[in-house]
Amino acid sequence: MDSELYEAAVEGNVRSLIELLGKDKLLLDRIMTGNRNETHLHVATMLGHLDFVEEILARKTELAREQDSQSLTPLHLAAAKGYLHIVESLVRVNPEICFLRDKYKRNPLHVAAMKGHVDVLECLVRATPDAAHSVIENGQTILHLCVKHNRLEALKLLIDILGDDQFINSRDEDGNTILHLAAVDGQTETIIFLTNKGVDPNITNSKGFTALGLLAQGQSMERALEIVNSVPQTSENHNPSKGTVFPNNTGTTFHPLTKKEIKRERKRKWQQGMHEALMIVAILVATIAYEAGKDPPDESAKAMNGFDDYYQFFKASNTISFIASLSTIIFLISGLPLKRRRITTWIVMLTMWVAITCTALSYSILMVFASPEKDKTYDPLNPIRIQ
Repeated sequence: MDSELYEAAVEGNVRSLIELLGKDKLLLDRIMTGNRNETHLHVATMLGHLDFVEEILARKTELAREQDSQSLTPLHLAAAKGYLHIVESLVRVNPEICFLRDKYKRNPLHVAAMKGHVDVLECLVRATPDAAHSVIENGQTILHLCVKHNRLEALKLLIDILGDDQFINSRDEDGNTILHLAAVDGQTETIIFLTNKGVDPNITNSKGFTALGLLAQGQSMERALEIVNSVPQTSENHNPSKGTVFPNNTGTTFHPLTKKEIKRERKRKWQQGMHEALMIVAILVATIAYEAGKDPPDESAKAMNGFDDYYQFFKASNTISFIASLSTIIFLISGLPLKRRRITTWIVMLTMWVAITCTALSYSILMVFASPEKDKTYDPLNPIRIQ
């Protein structure tokens, strides 16, 4: 009979449920005392069978509190799936199940926030607002989860309903506020929203960083300037005479991001990209030159094709190409101040142009050598051309 009830739960078949309960009135009681990892209410809830769920709850409300092997209640599953009507039915019979936690210390409100189901979250918060203040692993709040999973709409709802200063400035075990997490992840819209809602940007975490300090470290200077300019400045983090200052754990400060610094950052990125490209091309050209020099044409073939006059040019251009590309590789891996001196980058680029030009010249000479002259004939049985 247990298997029949399980099948009915999978199908959401209320008629089968009623028939089974007619045969055994203690069937639901046996479910609660059984050894299954999940109850049939878990199954029906996970599959979204509202009528089946309501029929079970009408007969045995205690099943709403049952937890599976992961300590998940049916309400956890309904919140994760976003089944609003099932959530409402479960909360109606027992609002206290909102406080039950899974093995990660998350209650159904945490799950709904992580998944971004705003309608479900609103239903749960209004039913049991105290459950939203529960702390999970690492000392994080439901607001930390919203930022961590980039659920801005859920975050807005929670702050509008529960947004007292102490709650929105809560810190986890590492001392990070929700603004710290948003800064690390570069969530511009979230940063602006949180600062407008009164999250303190001057709170430092356990390593001594403010949220805006982390932002300045984690973003490019241009991007950081764009975000910081959108953030309302307070008297503590903005001084008209000194600009925006971001303290860090070394005792130094991040000074204002000027246009000159932005331009310098662009140059640095251009140089970094150029160095990477030059390294790849230099390795490729050196390999080509090495292979061409390792297997030169044999002497008889050179003589028969009239290649003697050109072979010296081939050797010279191939050698120059090989040496120039190796020189470039040595420059790039030697740790010379290429990033600080742009002129050095241009010299390396010029060296590579020489290498590429000589490689092209070597290839052209080989093509002349390899192409038979039109006025010559060939013996089909002998690959050596007959004069």
